[in-house]
Amino acid sequence: MIHYSNGKLRSKALAVNPTAPGFRYGTGFFETIYYNGNNLCHLDLHLDRLFHSLRAHDIAYDTIDFERVVNILLDRNELSGSTARVNIVYSAGTPRSHPVVLVAPFEPRPYKAYRLCLCEERHVSHLNAHKTNSYMFFHLAHKQANAAGFDDSALFDFDNNLLEATTGAILFKKNGSLYEPQSDFKLPSTTLAQAKTIHDITTRPINRDELGEFRHAYLLNSLIGMRPIVGIGEYAFAPDEGPCEPVTSLVLGC
Repeated sequence: MIHYSNGKLRSKALAVNPTAPGFRYGTGFFETIYYNGNNLCHLDLHLDRLFHSLRAHDIAYDTIDFERVVNILLDRNELSGSTARVNIVYSAGTPRSHPVVLVAPFEPRPYKAYRLCLCEERHVSHLNAHKTNSYMFFHLAHKQANAAGFDDSALFDFDNNLLEATTGAILFKKNGSLYEPQSDFKLPSTTLAQAKTIHDITTRPINRDELGEFRHAYLLNSLIGMRPIVGIGEYAFAPDEGPCEPVTSLVLGC
């Protein structure tokens, strides 16, 4: 695949400085954006989150005309008019970090309901609130969930309060009300922010022991919108498409 790095389109593998903190420690941040075949969805929200993380960690960075570069990449990779995943990556290692931009085919699964396992390992840090390149914990938890036959894994803090899934935010519903897990140790979801423009959502701590009290559950991210969760570990939830449709239309329809 042709990618963009150091100001140019490239088809060869990206050269990496092995002494740079971006390589040695995963210092840097990234975003994943959905291209629906016509539009790059909510690029502004993703760039706001990305640039906030870079500034918060004193990483100087350059910007580009992202929409123009992505459209060129989509064309050169023969993805224009098809659904695709776009990644923007900033890695520390030079006086000013410059973005790497990648595109890849992505096939939506608009009717899928998700099954999550319970992650028994814990990873609690202020960095959980940022989409860092040091994503090993989330990658391994997702890989282990898939190996066990699940779609994703639910993550918890040391007090067994729910944080999120490895790939997105989680919501619950009971008695007609929607609930979001409250924590400083989870990513501020762009999809959840959009859901809040449609639905009233109450934020409160949700402990692992409380999961069985909820009737419905949902997974949210920028590639799937909002989809039902039918199980988290031993806890089953009735699939509920009602709240999902308007959120998914907003997130993926741009």
